[in-house]
Amino acid sequence: MQVSQFKMVNYSYDEDLEELCPVCGDKVSGYHYGLLTCESCKGFFKRTVQNQKRYTCIENQNCQIDKTQRKRCPYCRFKKCIDVGMKLEAVRADRMRGGRNKFGPMYKRDRALKQQKKALIRANGLKLEAMSQVIQAMPSDLTSAIQNIHSASKGLPLSHVALPPTDYDRSPFVTSPISMTMPPHGSLHGYQPYGHFPNRAIKSEYPHPYSS
Repeated sequence: MQVSQFKMVNYSYDEDLEELCPVCGDKVSGYHYGLLTCESCKGFFKRTVQNQKRYTCIENQNCQIDKTQRKRCPYCRFKKCIDVGMKLEAVRADRMRGGRNKFGPMYKRDRALKQQKKALIRANGLKLEAMSQVIQAMPSDLTSAIQNIHSASKGLPLSHVALPPTDYDRSPFVTSPISMTMPPHGSLHGYQPYGHFPNRAIKSEYPHPYSS
């Protein structure tokens, strides 16, 4: 059961960390012009730079650019491409060879950082999921442990310290004030039990009738 739960956590984190285009939010197709972007924004940026197009915004030059509205305002779309970091110098002139390898190290570094971040978040997610399972299981475990201790304590005999002296015929359920202050037999070497009752005065009041 725990393995299946961990698989679900891995899947959800991979899905949440899917790389999205910073311009429109569509799924990225690769490293284009200095940035990870989707195929649509890659083509739009390339055509705009190569053809030296000039756009005009009919609103306040702050249009929302997302996957469904990216074609409504090319001015704000191109402006956002520049703002998020797409590089004009990375676009080659039509039919010009070379230039792409110039941004190879940047691509590798960016990918490595993203993969490292994804791995760390996934690992932290697994730890949090495992801790939550332990916390959820703790109350029932503690309750059962307390019940076991309570059940076991019912079968234990009473301590001999709390029992009254054997010379007195008393119920074991009645606590004697003498027994509360009296140490157990044999606890001290040379200890004489009942030392605070000298000469056993109770027996001396009734002398034997045939004694002189």
